[in-house]
Amino acid sequence: MKQKLLVILCLIFVAGNMFSQKSISQGMVVMEITEISSPDPQTASMMEMMKGSQTEINFNTQSHASKMSMMGGMVEVKTYVSNETKVFDMLMDMMGQKYWIQSTLDDLAKDEQAQKAANAKVEYNKDQKKKIMGYDCYAMTVTMPDNAEMKVTGYVTEEIKTDANIIQGLQAVKFAGFPIEYTVETPMMKLTMSAVDIKDKVDTTKLTPQTSGYTKMTMEEFKQKMGGMGGFGF
Repeated sequence: MKQKLLVILCLIFVAGNMFSQKSISQGMVVMEITEISSPDPQTASMMEMMKGSQTEINFNTQSHASKMSMMGGMVEVKTYVSNETKVFDMLMDMMGQKYWIQSTLDDLAKDEQAQKAANAKVEYNKDQKKKIMGYDCYAMTVTMPDNAEMKVTGYVTEEIKTDANIIQGLQAVKFAGFPIEYTVETPMMKLTMSAVDIKDKVDTTKLTPQTSGYTKMTMEEFKQKMGGMGGFGF
């Protein structure tokens, strides 16, 4: 049961150099959970352990990858997307249990949660501006007709050019810009992720999965192994 909870928390997810007024199409962004809370005391206590957890996103014009680490590195999730081959890879390491899940973007788009996300309504307010990490941003609001209890608010910047998107359940949504800061609200939780480091250079070795030691399986096999959990929304 604890293992399943760790997986769910991981997937709710996946200050340094500033480049004011600079557009980048390759680089690295580190997003951090800066605020997390829940009205339920037990859930709040569990989620507090996730505050400060970071997701590192590396990208160029051909692909993008993310790495999320929590609990001092005991749990790590890496995802890789190739814009050319349309292949998706996820490497999950849960305290030594290593799984490699491979799929295609087309197959992931058929997932029930991904299809619901396709109905998401995204509204932008370019009059509500904010500068984050030196980048010009404007406000966005996301609502989902198929999940009325979930609301996402935040800021996007058009100066970071990548399709990388780590908002759980909304990975299939094409935003007008990169979500550099956002808050996800549901009746059970409120979580804010913010960019804390941005660089305009990318380590291309981080864009290719290193699968040695991982057990390969399909997404469906992985869901079954984890107890039938659905809706990863990738």
